[in-house]
Amino acid sequence: MTRYVIYTRIGPDDLGRADASLAAQERDIRFFLFERDAEGDVAARRCDQAAGAGKVGGELIEALALCRDMGATLLVARIDRLPFDEAGFAAFLAESELDLKVAALPDAQKPDLLAHARLLREERRFDARRAARYLSRSQAKGWQCTVADPEAEGVEQIARIALPLRDGGATLRDIASALNRVGLTTARGTAWRANHVSRILQYMDSQRAGGGF
Repeated sequence: MTRYVIYTRIGPDDLGRADASLAAQERDIRFFLFERDAEGDVAARRCDQAAGAGKVGGELIEALALCRDMGATLLVARIDRLPFDEAGFAAFLAESELDLKVAALPDAQKPDLLAHARLLREERRFDARRAARYLSRSQAKGWQCTVADPEAEGVEQIARIALPLRDGGATLRDIASALNRVGLTTARGTAWRANHVSRILQYMDSQRAGGGF
């Protein structure tokens, strides 16, 4: 019988991401366990609530220790909940006795997950380069835009910057800085801050769900 130590993580970089919420992570994990009739095989749960992407949180360290002590499998909702480095590698996954399962990739084995993590890093680097190039072109043209309200045409211009940056792993503060650099302002005509970015990203996600952006 496989026993699981469940690990979830939410950090400041996840604000505005519905798929990264703790509720979404718990939903995916519950479905994984339900499909395997393994709801009663959970040995422990640990959650980091302030660990950003790429950071090894204290609760993850404890979850790994529990897996080693009990011979349990570490279970996460998505591969990006783990702190892979720039090469798409996490040192603890080199431990042969430590097994890993990802609810969103239920049939993948550990070598498959490592390969997936590396590809995910490549995608994020590509998105970041694309967003940086777009910013450079915008700055060269001296482009500026003021958004009067969430329905304004300027939201689409903000989306072209903010969404690729977020998908590429940028923090809310990074996105705010990028918007400020190209001269975009908030609805009040002020400089962007992280909390403003969080709100506009939530709006964009709702529009995406309805077929916008």
